[in-house]
Amino acid sequence: MGEQSQGIRRLREDIATSKRQDGDADSNDGGPQAVTLLVGNSLLRDVRVDKTSSGNPIKIRRKSGATLADIEQIIDDAAKTETIDEIFIVGGTHETTSDVSAANIKENIAQLLRKAKILTSTITVSSVLPSKRRANPDRRADVNMKMKEACNEVDVKFVDNDANFTFRNGAADDAAFQRDGLHLSESGVGRLLLNLSLPEQPPKHNKRHHQQQHRYVSNATNHDRLPNARVAPDGNWTVVKRRTRLSMGKCAKCGETNHVIATCRHPDKVLCRQCGERGHKEKHHSRD
Repeated sequence: MGEQSQGIRRLREDIATSKRQDGDADSNDGGPQAVTLLVGNSLLRDVRVDKTSSGNPIKIRRKSGATLADIEQIIDDAAKTETIDEIFIVGGTHETTSDVSAANIKENIAQLLRKAKILTSTITVSSVLPSKRRANPDRRADVNMKMKEACNEVDVKFVDNDANFTFRNGAADDAAFQRDGLHLSESGVGRLLLNLSLPEQPPKHNKRHHQQQHRYVSNATNHDRLPNARVAPDGNWTVVKRRTRLSMGKCAKCGETNHVIATCRHPDKVLCRQCGERGHKEKHHSRD
């Protein structure tokens, strides 16, 4: 306990020194904005939230295979450069596969939390998530029990994730994990954020999604101004078939039906080599 007290005292001194050094620089702008620290292991790899529901910036700090001691060090390092308002801890996975005794796990998490409470009183600890690729359910249950006991002793919120990560028989829901059985899927990330009362994960846009969105907007915004657009007899777009709505007839520049004139890549009407007329390609000549 003597070494632990000295460690906490040194942390207090480091924080005080850091604040004194930064005091003059921050006095003009009201000081740095407090951040929410989301810290843990590789389960956080695909988490992309950057703000809390109250607008606080979220700083994500993770380390693959992080032990509780690693997480403690990550928090210490973050405290040297950030003003921390709230901490979320996602850890304990390594301990479920190690030979560390349950009693030592409880003491390790308690020490981590006591040091973290020097920085902020608002701390949330996530339970160890289930997975077929990780420790057996009994070992995970023991670790979670000790983590919960430690949280209760130091008045820290403990979140049990089993309700939406497991089935009634206790088996892990594979849909929450990627194919490797280790990292969270988009669904799994969403469940974890929900349990921690953090905002929803922003959508992950890839190149294909952007291209689809561009095509949709390009066609949709040109419906009213294109001379070759076709509208249903009653003027109701909802009764026009999807293929017709997207193609809108032939492009007046090249004769293709998969786009409209406003989005055609040709600057002028193309010349048909078969008939010498402009407005369609040779391959479309037999159709005209």
